[in-house]
Amino acid sequence: ELIRCVQMINVIFGKSSLYNVISSSFLICLAGFNVTAIDNLILMTPFAVFVVVTSVQIFLLCYYGDLLMRASMDISNAVFSSGWYKLNTSSMKCCLFIVMRAQQPCKITAFDFRDINLSTFAKILSSAWSYFTLIKTMYSKQNSK
Repeated sequence: ELIRCVQMINVIFGKSSLYNVISSSFLICLAGFNVTAIDNLILMTPFAVFVVVTSVQIFLLCYYGDLLMRASMDISNAVFSSGWYKLNTSSMKCCLFIVMRAQQPCKITAFDFRDINLSTFAKILSSAWSYFTLIKTMYSKQNSK
């Protein structure tokens, strides 16, 4: 039932998750650039809040995706650590089936393009930082002329 629910989540939210992952880097980058480029504190505050809110929003999505993936991988260890060898043959086969299925973790994906987990969050922040430094360098060179 849980595997079916995760598959439904991927079907329902796959496209929006992909859009979220792709757009988050650009939004964090551009809002962060506005925070550094604007000298007026009152004008800068909404952009700073936006950077924080966008970062927290994508972090929560990736965090819960990572929790789901890790929990599904831990099922195999839990079954293996149980007293499965003390069971009858039929129950042993069921345990073996569970262990084999748990080798492939359940995961939320961005339209089968990328898994949603904490490494994805790190990649988003890394991309945002790269874009930010590029824009900042271009802006600095243009203002120095």
